[in-house]
Parts: sequence; structure tokens; C-alpha cells
Amino acid sequence: MTTVDTIKAYMQAIHGGGWEDFVAEDFTFVVNTFDRSLRGKAAYLKGAGDFFRTTTSVESIDLIVDGSRVALTARYGIRSPKGETGFCDVAEFIEVKDDKLVASSIFFDTKALGEFMAG
Repeated sequence: MTTVDTIKAYMQAIHGGGWEDFVAEDFTFVVNTFDRSLRGKAAYLKGAGDFFRTTTSVESIDLIVDGSRVALTARYGIRSPKGETGFCDVAEFIEVKDDKLVASSIFFDTKALGEFMAG
């Protein structure tokens, strides 16, 4: 698969099932709320899985690929515990190797998301 194919398949799998299979064992993950990076597939599966369970959809807005590196913006449909719906826009930088995501840095408005979820 090309880098674009891998990213598109991963994004479809977020709500279609199997997104975990796209994550490399030695994955490195940075979120704008952390002052350090997390390493390993398990850490990413926990953090991303928690977030994905609050989402109802994902749409890629912009996708820029340079070899194995990807910059993208995406819009996630989200649902609060009280059933309210809204959107969460993210910017993400991903690295792909051998059809697996090996690194990701993601940026979004964590304050707004927290307020929405507490709503």
C-alpha cells in the first residue's frame, strides 16, 4: 500500500473496525496536552480508543503526503455522555512505515472538547 492508501484505510477503519491493526508495536504518540510523548502500541490504543468511542464519524479535510510523512486535518463527529452532538477538528502529523502508523502528533482544542463532554 502507498502512504495515502494506508492513511485512508486507517481512517475508514476507525468506525468500520480494525483500526488497531494499523498501529505499529513501537508507535510513538504525542498529544498537545502532554508534556512528553508516549511510546508503544498499548498507550496509543488506550488513548485513541477512548477518544474514538466518543466519536460518530471522521472526515479528512486536508491531506498532505511527503513520502512516509503525512499532515492532515480531520473533523470528528462527537457525542457527549448526555447525547449532545458536535464536532472536534484536529491537526495530525503521522509517519507510516511498512503499512503501519509508527508515529503521530495530534493537536486539538482539549479545553473545548472537555467542556463539551462535561456539557
